Amino acid sequence: MRISAWIGCAWWTLGCVACGGSSSDGGPPGAGGGAATGTATTGTGGAAATSGVGGSAGGANGVGGAGGTNGAGGAGGANGAGGAGGAPRELHVDTSSPELSEIRFKPSELDPEVSDRDLEQVALLDTRVARFAGKLVVTLSGSSQPPGPLDLTRFVAARGFHAFAVAYKNDYDIIQNDPDTFGDARLEAFDGQDHTALIEVTRADSIEARLAKALAHLKEVHPRGDWGYFLEDDGSPRWSVIIFSGHSHGASSAARIGKVVRLDRVVSLAGPRDTNPVSATWLSEPSATPVDRMFGLTGERDEQHRDHLKAFDLIGLPGELVEVDVPGAAPPYGGSHRLALKDGDHGAAGNCGAHVAVCEAMFGLPLP
Repeated sequence: MRISAWIGCAWWTLGCVACGGSSSDGGPPGAGGGAATGTATTGTGGAAATSGVGGSAGGANGVGGAGGTNGAGGAGGANGAGGAGGAPRELHVDTSSPELSEIRFKPSELDPEVSDRDLEQVALLDTRVARFAGKLVVTLSGSSQPPGPLDLTRFVAARGFHAFAVAYKNDYDIIQNDPDTFGDARLEAFDGQDHTALIEVTRADSIEARLAKALAHLKEVHPRGDWGYFLEDDGSPRWSVIIFSGHSHGASSAARIGKVVRLDRVVSLAGPRDTNPVSATWLSEPSATPVDRMFGLTGERDEQHRDHLKAFDLIGLPGELVEVDVPGAAPPYGGSHRLALKDGDHGAAGNCGAHVAVCEAMFGLPLP
């Protein structure tokens, strides 16, 4: 594992030593609220905790206790609603020595169970920015490519995001005649569960497990970056402050993940696709991430362009197709999430450095 920092005009390689300083993860969780009250048919949950876990469960058809600040809500009774979770704490990044930190490590350094795609992953945080987004962007590379695309990872890091390029199962032929196989393969790459015979992904080799391990590692070796902000108390990723973005194969995988977990948003570059030779079932399935938080960018000179348009339709991305590289085009592009580069090919759609305004719009910039 290597940590590098760019300060002024020089790179400093720090080996396995964190870049100094520390940041707070907040105080310990508070206790739960009061016991449930009422009868088994109309009971309500306990009061909210000040911090941490919320009140106890409600009775049947009752409401669970409310969550405390940065805490989980109480469980609901039978047919009852669970209590609301508390608001996440504030992000605490140490900016006393502004720098670009680049931390590299292989999945096997964190988990001895890793057996596939053991490639160097890259985490980036730039504390020289004027403002932090308070969001983590996880980037997914194209078919058989190493973690990245690093140009995309660097693009978002330079704009106040925490960024992480994950190594994942992307070295298989996704073009299939079975409409279920597309989504099943991408889901297995994400969660490491057995969804299809096309690929074999263990839990240790899954995106979800590697992301959780990486964040716990970064929290330890780079405390100044407050990477623990993106973890729940149980060590799982805090999906609500995480964005998935990818190019080509990674564009479709990012959208597939957004279907099963509620992310902050999804940004697909040269994708999604999965519409050739048949249209994937997953594209039209209900989405955990609201479709108004999902974006697609395609190049009109991309041979996959028509496939992308079909995917936009099946997912239900908001708006009509808007050309973003023509005179007069400017964010927010009429509120459309279906964006196209009139003169762009497959590679151009993944090059945010050449299309800054459109990429910033998709990532929710400028920050509110």
